[in-house]
Amino acid sequence: MRTTAQARTLPYSTHVENWILLSSIIGILLLLPIMSHGQEVYPQQGIPHGDMEEPMLPPPGIIGVALHLTAERIGDPAGLFIRATHPAGPATRAGLTHGQEILAVDGQPVKGKTYREVVAIIRGEIGTSVTLTVKTFSEVREVKVIRVSEDMLSEEKHT
Repeated sequence: MRTTAQARTLPYSTHVENWILLSSIIGILLLLPIMSHGQEVYPQQGIPHGDMEEPMLPPPGIIGVALHLTAERIGDPAGLFIRATHPAGPATRAGLTHGQEILAVDGQPVKGKTYREVVAIIRGEIGTSVTLTVKTFSEVREVKVIRVSEDMLSEEKHT
């Protein structure tokens, strides 16, 4: 005949299975609040070159430059340089080249602005102009560039 203590004892494997089940349920309950709130609780991380809360589409007009944000040494102020120009783009036709530093856009100094803010100022409506103040190896000069559509540069590259 069995005693009461013997009848209540469960095999070791049943205890382990119950522990795993209980741990899984607790884990799911703890994760539910995080999953349901998503980005409301945790702000989006890793937005390159800026701190805009809600990204907006930039104006369609471009000048055909690739920019590079850099500092000579850690802790130095960063500079905004022209990394490359589209060979058939309006920036190249206006005399802009690799290595020139952009100091101002339409008279607004770029110092203290984010990368996105500067790009938003450079871009604009197709057919309008933008004036860049650039530092070359020997001088500082202003260059006026007419904005074009991105499609125009893509078509010129393929023809």
